This record gives sequence, structure tokens and C-alpha cells, in this order.
Amino acid sequence: MPKFFFFLFFICTGYISVCQTAYPYQDIKLEKPSDYKETESLALSAASFLLSTPFKENDVNRERALAFLTKWISGVKDFEFNMKGKIQEFASDRDMLTIYVAAMVKYSLENKSQAVNPKNVDTNSCKLVLQYCDDPKNNFKLKKKYRKVLEAE
Repeated sequence: MPKFFFFLFFICTGYISVCQTAYPYQDIKLEKPSDYKETESLALSAASFLLSTPFKENDVNRERALAFLTKWISGVKDFEFNMKGKIQEFASDRDMLTIYVAAMVKYSLENKSQAVNPKNVDTNSCKLVLQYCDDPKNNFKLKKKYRKVLEAE
């Protein structure tokens, strides 16, 4: 019986460590229009990664995920990411902008039919950002002025 529990523990910890390994987003090529459609699942993965891992300054994996999302957003044709909504409020704060961009991508990819309305994307992105920031394990201190903007939705 103890061997069984040891084996179960070993399998579970191995699975957890594999799940927390970051994808090499820097290796993804986005050169032609079809590349963007083909990498939707990777964009969702990058957004989910950013919204599910604790915030750390100068984290290479988070930086790579953000760089990929930024490039993906700038070239994707199937989605229109409104850069004139709430996102303008966060433009001067790179860390906040990272979380908001991830929330926009995550909501849009998981809710394609509702993502055609920029207001839906803004409102639901705010909710995702608040969820992330309100979770103490994420180590992200939300500034009061940003909380007011997010809660206004």
C-alpha cells in the first residue's frame, strides 16, 4: 500500500510540473495570414498562462507569452481588438496592460460569437482582470485608479 501512495504522489507531482512548464512562444512563426488562424489555440494558451500564473517582474516565460500575444493581436484578421476602450487607461502601466491584453484574448477566443461586440470584450476583460488581481496568490497589487476603471463596467 505505501508503494501505491508513493507511486501516486510521484505521478501527480510529475504531472503538475509538466503542466507548469511554459510553452516556447518565441519559436512560433507568424508570417502569413493562415499562421494566425492556426495559432489561435496557442494564443489562448498564452493568455491563459498569463492569467493563471502569479505575477513576477522580469519573468522570461511571461515576457515570451506577452510578446507572442502582442504579435498575434497585431496580425490576426478574425478578431478586432479595440485599442480605444478600457485598454487606453492602462497604456502607461505595462504590467496592467499585460493582464488586460491576456484577458481580451482569452475572452475573445473562448466566446467568439460575443467577441464581435467591443463592449462585450471590454466588460468581460475587466471581469477577468479583477478575478486575477483579487486572487492573493497572483501577487499583483491593483492600483486604486485601475480598480475604479475596471469596476465601472
